[in-house]
Amino acid sequence: MSKAEHYHHGDLRNTLLRVGGALLDRDGVVGLELRRLAREAGVSHTAPYRHFADKQALLAALAEEGFTQLHTTICGALEAAGPATATQLLAMAEAYINFALAHPARMRLMFSGIATDELAYPELYRVAKASFYALRDVIARGQANQAIRGDDPKIPTLTIWSTMHGLAMLLIDGQIPIERNDEDIRKEFLRQCALHVFEGVARR
Repeated sequence: MSKAEHYHHGDLRNTLLRVGGALLDRDGVVGLELRRLAREAGVSHTAPYRHFADKQALLAALAEEGFTQLHTTICGALEAAGPATATQLLAMAEAYINFALAHPARMRLMFSGIATDELAYPELYRVAKASFYALRDVIARGQANQAIRGDDPKIPTLTIWSTMHGLAMLLIDGQIPIERNDEDIRKEFLRQCALHVFEGVARR
């Protein structure tokens, strides 16, 4: 199917997001302009404005897509992890950090602050919180079965989320002296980190 046929079949938005995602991965946010996007997608320079009012709207759509993919990845990891709280937390940390390493530019965009404008981007605001809520649910279940201390899941959730995100960004920027492309080394490093964090919130 030609690009023109894609356009007439209403698939332009998905095409623009796919091309925009590739540009974001390659050149970062600074390289993502609507005119360049149109040129790369093979459409007129006005075509992207049918779906995105401006660059910010395009970035919001790409961030929303990223948060959706992250949540799907995390849910899959949790489903495969089994019921033990410690195992679920490790699986979630691995899924989160592996996603970040695979999509560093997308991850930076997602957490650039664009998702905090609830009035401008309500759906982005909603999906941005989904992975956090998934972690909160793991913590709440852990408290219910006496694996994690406390009654309010907010503090342990924030503690673990902050650690998980911090590790992801430090690894992206090469600030942790491990071979991040060696899967075995990375998994053992994450296991040790997750163990220390879990011991900090576990019921004694």
